[in-house]
Amino acid sequence: MRGNDLVGRPVVDLSNGEDVAEVRDVVFDPKGGLLTGFTLNERGAWTGRLQAVLPIDRVSSVGTGAVLIAGIEGLDDVPASDDVVHAAADAHAEVVDDLVVTESGRTLGTVKDVVIAGGPSPRVVAFEIGGGDIGGGFIPMSPSGAVSASALIVPDGYADRLRSDLAGLSEELAQLHEGDS
Repeated sequence: MRGNDLVGRPVVDLSNGEDVAEVRDVVFDPKGGLLTGFTLNERGAWTGRLQAVLPIDRVSSVGTGAVLIAGIEGLDDVPASDDVVHAAADAHAEVVDDLVVTESGRTLGTVKDVVIAGGPSPRVVAFEIGGGDIGGGFIPMSPSGAVSASALIVPDGYADRLRSDLAGLSEELAQLHEGDS
């Protein structure tokens, strides 16, 4: 699923089924290629930004309908002002609209969104890109790629890995995984 697809999704406490918050934004560390957590909004008629951040280690599972947590205990222990979380949040804000460039300098496009594999171990697996000389679509995250202040650098052959839809991306990720085995 796209990172933006999670915005507005409920955060549900598995211990009692209560809808405790909603996802405001995905916190992603592009240098480490890791999904680090979520910023949250309150739920209900009077919504606003919660001061707490939901770290990924407190998430039980990420699904297309909700983010599931085992309980809200300790959520207030992670203030939104935490330097580590802000650094990751700032990095996420900067990854959208970053250039995607091959090692030889060819511009493939710009990042439009991150693509997340959900479940009990959610992670960023790809990027949605657009505006480049190869058209828009989805490109897998490269384990050997690099990140600068304004660009994601991927291996030269990654232009051939661009897929037009999430189903095609899923097949490409499976082929990449088979190649790693």
